[in-house]
Amino acid sequence: MSTEAEESSYIVARLLNGLKEVYTFKELEELLGIPSQVLWRYTSYSHFPERQTAKKILEAIREKRLVEKALKECLTRQNEIVEEWRLLFNPRVLNLIGYVVWKLFSGLEVDTILTYPERNAGLAVVVAEWLLADVAVASERAYGNWGKLLTASYTSGERGEIIYLHVPRDSIEKESRVLVVKSIVNDFQSLSALASLVEQAKAHIVGAVAVVALSSRWAETAERLGVKNARALIVRENGGFRVTI
Repeated sequence: MSTEAEESSYIVARLLNGLKEVYTFKELEELLGIPSQVLWRYTSYSHFPERQTAKKILEAIREKRLVEKALKECLTRQNEIVEEWRLLFNPRVLNLIGYVVWKLFSGLEVDTILTYPERNAGLAVVVAEWLLADVAVASERAYGNWGKLLTASYTSGERGEIIYLHVPRDSIEKESRVLVVKSIVNDFQSLSALASLVEQAKAHIVGAVAVVALSSRWAETAERLGVKNARALIVRENGGFRVTI
């Protein structure tokens, strides 16, 4: 069952705009039963669907699993993950990801989206827009104009060194509810440092989400750290990738 918020004209228009990354207007017309000229108006935001039309579109999208198919098409090629920049710098793909994360985590009343490294900032901003949350981006650089900092470290097996992460102290408010997001993870060793930053801020991690998980070790890291509501949208298994949403 779709919620009232999901059926809103604005949400459906944004969702259609994201789907245009994969589907042509002609394909969407056949899949959704809506004329392509009308769909163009929706995706350009010049017009928005009426409530019943929005509900019809959403039901067709969910029934045909168009979002799931679109994300797999955008993020994988021949059983390999695409270059990370194709995920992080494509507004339509980010919009689809934001929609999925919103569906999964909107009930948790998220206040802040926390991410690392800086190249994930665009992903965090889009997710934050969907969840009406603030954004905090951890950096390996301690910028002088940040003022007082929160600092934590983790050991990177990939780089073979200890990595220090920093965020401005006032970027994570006390008692706020924090969702950690990252584009591609393997064992997600940095999650321990991000969890420490949240703890130092006297805030609470309510979940963690990875767009793509290259192994199950990231979930083991989340479980070891006591991070609940850990999700990956696409996971590698049995030599291929599976959409989990």
